[in-house]
Amino acid sequence: MYFQIMKKLNLRLLFIGVVLFSNIKWVIAHQDSIPEKAISIMTWNVKLLPRGAVFLHHHPIKRAKLIPAKLIEENPDVIIFQEAYDGLSIRIIRKKIKAIYPFCMGTKNRKAISYKRAGGIIMFSKFPMKELESIKYSQCKGYIDCSASKGAMLVEVDHPVNKIQVLGTHIQAGGTREIKESQYMESGVLLKKYEQQGIPQFACGDFNTKRIDTILYPKLINALQCEDGEICTPLKYTSDHFLNDMDYYDPDKRHLIDYVFVKPNGVKPISTLRSVKQIQHQWHKKHKDLSDHFPVILKMTL
Repeated sequence: MYFQIMKKLNLRLLFIGVVLFSNIKWVIAHQDSIPEKAISIMTWNVKLLPRGAVFLHHHPIKRAKLIPAKLIEENPDVIIFQEAYDGLSIRIIRKKIKAIYPFCMGTKNRKAISYKRAGGIIMFSKFPMKELESIKYSQCKGYIDCSASKGAMLVEVDHPVNKIQVLGTHIQAGGTREIKESQYMESGVLLKKYEQQGIPQFACGDFNTKRIDTILYPKLINALQCEDGEICTPLKYTSDHFLNDMDYYDPDKRHLIDYVFVKPNGVKPISTLRSVKQIQHQWHKKHKDLSDHFPVILKMTL
């Protein structure tokens, strides 16, 4: 009787071991197919200036026809454009990506060739989003920046992983430090106004502030109360006159000035990766780059 009991017990233990081993093998074999709880955001200064400015030789319509395929290939959840001023170009892009990015914010701000609020900022999303608020910066300098009505737009996105808020902006190019600092502060106030625990905020755009600037960059981070991180790709610069064939007049001018900052608001991500991507397609005998800036893509895993 004893030996029969032990035999049955051993058989059961063997069966349990086989089942456990099989389950472990299945998990290992299928771990890449387990859905990842990730949020991805792209910010890109696309230089889609009014096509009437032919002296710029930037051909926004040609590039707008090629950009959608690249966006779909990169497949971020949310896209933030800066310098999205040419109406026809934006309509072309919007139509071509609408099946994947059905939600769009920013176009309603259009007024003539400038924008009444958050000038030149347009956002696309795979998931429902609503505008929380748009502002026009109170200070600016120079005809181009002031006529562009630069500002910031904050939206809330019902992302399936976690509800998020995304701010898009384009900070003053040139001008005084005081003007830039004023615009930093106004963006920071907008973020603070809608801050909620458990809803991470992302501040995205062309901040026209070099990371190596030991005075302005720390003030930018402090004003936004956000976190930055290292770029994990070989490309480290978004304004790169050495590599970018639309921006090659000064090969020594290479800077990171476009960012996706994060304000976690109590959310603790597993990882946050930032990459800079060179997006190209031959659109002119002398040009492959589809903008004079390279986009930044952030992927946050929760």
